[in-house]
Amino acid sequence: MSEILSIKDELMRKLIHICSSIFAYALFFFNQETVCLIVGIGSILILIFEILRINYKSINRIFIKIFGKVTRNFEKNKLTGASYVMLSSFIVLLPVFESYVCIISILVMSYSDTAAAIIGKKYGKTKIFSKTLEGSFAFFIVAFIIALVMYPQINLALSITAIVIATIVEILPLNIDDNFSVPITVALIISIGPWIGAL
Repeated sequence: MSEILSIKDELMRKLIHICSSIFAYALFFFNQETVCLIVGIGSILILIFEILRINYKSINRIFIKIFGKVTRNFEKNKLTGASYVMLSSFIVLLPVFESYVCIISILVMSYSDTAAAIIGKKYGKTKIFSKTLEGSFAFFIVAFIIALVMYPQINLALSITAIVIATIVEILPLNIDDNFSVPITVALIISIGPWIGAL
């Protein structure tokens, strides 16, 4: 367990992270309410496990033994990134957001964050807070490609606005896990954009 993971361990962590994209793809086969319910149940189960793990050293030791290589040091006694992935996915899957908004939000969290971590670790030289300019550029490029794929279901200009702001949110040293803040930021901006434009 380390604050700074090796490239190999970072790749393994992000491989697990990429698996969250299944929530987005599921919307092509199942209705949004069903996917939201499944992710909601999964979120509850993971949160129960996390609370038990944090409060019981014996459970935590087993967890660290299995997942220690892909767990950051500060996550030992706090919620892991996986919990924030589940929680944010559940929130953006709520029926208040359109299905394509859910898809782009989850894919940006899954793929763009992975690209930022891998590129930033391997090629990052220009530090911006705790991130790197190179990693953030990778985040934006991957998110931009996702936005292009989602067009015309989602307005391209609105998508780009959302991913620019999400990139800034991902860079800033906010006291919020970016697995939580990024997808919700994307979903909110794309959803409220038309309302703002109508004012």
